[in-house]
Amino acid sequence: MLLQGNLQEFSLPNIFQLVKMSAKSGSLTIRRDGESGKIFFRNGMISYAYSSPQLLPLGERLVKAGAISSAELKQALAAQKKAPEGARLGGILLTQGSLDHGTLEQAVREQIQDTAFNFFSWNDGEFEFGADDSPPEEDILVEMNVETVIMEGCRRIDEWELIFEQLGSLERVPHLAYGDHVDDEGRLTLTAEEWRVVVHIDGRADINTILRDCGLDRFHGAKVIYSLFSSGLINVTEPVIESIGKGLSVAVRGPIDIYNEVFLNTLTDSNVVKQLRVELIDEKEVEIPVVAGQLLAHANGNGNGNGSGGEEAEGAAPAEDILVFTAASTCSEQAWRRLAGESSAWVLLANANDVDSLRSTQADLEFMKALGKVPFVVATYMSMVGEEMTGKQISKALGLDAKTPVLSCHLRDRASVASVVRAALELAAVSRGA
Repeated sequence: MLLQGNLQEFSLPNIFQLVKMSAKSGSLTIRRDGESGKIFFRNGMISYAYSSPQLLPLGERLVKAGAISSAELKQALAAQKKAPEGARLGGILLTQGSLDHGTLEQAVREQIQDTAFNFFSWNDGEFEFGADDSPPEEDILVEMNVETVIMEGCRRIDEWELIFEQLGSLERVPHLAYGDHVDDEGRLTLTAEEWRVVVHIDGRADINTILRDCGLDRFHGAKVIYSLFSSGLINVTEPVIESIGKGLSVAVRGPIDIYNEVFLNTLTDSNVVKQLRVELIDEKEVEIPVVAGQLLAHANGNGNGNGSGGEEAEGAAPAEDILVFTAASTCSEQAWRRLAGESSAWVLLANANDVDSLRSTQADLEFMKALGKVPFVVATYMSMVGEEMTGKQISKALGLDAKTPVLSCHLRDRASVASVVRAALELAAVSRGA
């Protein structure tokens, strides 16, 4: 081992410079809890880099860049499984004729830059340099000057700071706007990258979600959004879920995401936002897909949301705005607790077709028990036509006590889902007064 230490004592640019000046060949290993990576050098030049977990696998990078199609990637991955051990994806794509050597080389260069940039953001971590350690037989190796990588990393850090300063948060929701220069010029021209971003701006998806879906890496996607914002073509609004813990909020949890989202869409007349909340859990950034909406105090509650009247008792407007949200069922319990720990009340959605359908709700109940004494109601729905189980049957099957309300809910009826939310909040009010 030629060199080792902690990133709190030696900055990564300084380590790069040292390896370059000594013209060494080998690998720089960097690690911290749950994350690691390697940057390979050949005669002081950077030749390859990767991280684990991989920020953006090579195949996915090529698809996002439009270099290959999803079908071509799928075909290449299938061929890789059948090929002898050690067969590289890039080589297979070259053989298939799906891309050329220059495109592959550019993708590798971008992977090196993104990996190095990610490491530049680490405030701590262990590093060690091993001589004569060469990369596995990769598809292609490049030669990149250390100063070029350092300058690119520092430039990205400066630009990220500017982006955050102007946009405030990547959890804000962008909306299309009308810039004055459109009138001045009489036309609007968008680049291919801008078009990739614009088609995902619907007033519901937050910036994080758009960056995930637009086909660009996070840095370049964020730069495009910042450019559109600076040009007056978009504006941004505060993320809805920022109001968790600041007012009334209800978390909706169920084993099937689509039914949870139907509940929210019905409640809010489809006025929901999709957010990709990023939380730091165990020193790792965890993405939490969230769907959220508000039951507004001024909205009339006629059950259909169009102001045509209805039963006052079934749809009275709430006294204040109520945030109602759900997270993806695949999220860890830590992520759920971090997101919804300050919720006023919970709604557990349960499929009441039969006892077998209820089994998937048991995990949600265990989660609720682990939270402690939190107010929640069980709202049952039917995913298939049939005879619905009774409240007593459901309570017995789930092992609920007599104090836990079991409510029948029609997911596509606004009055029904609104009554479930109100029941949960009424239970919360009783708990606070007890």
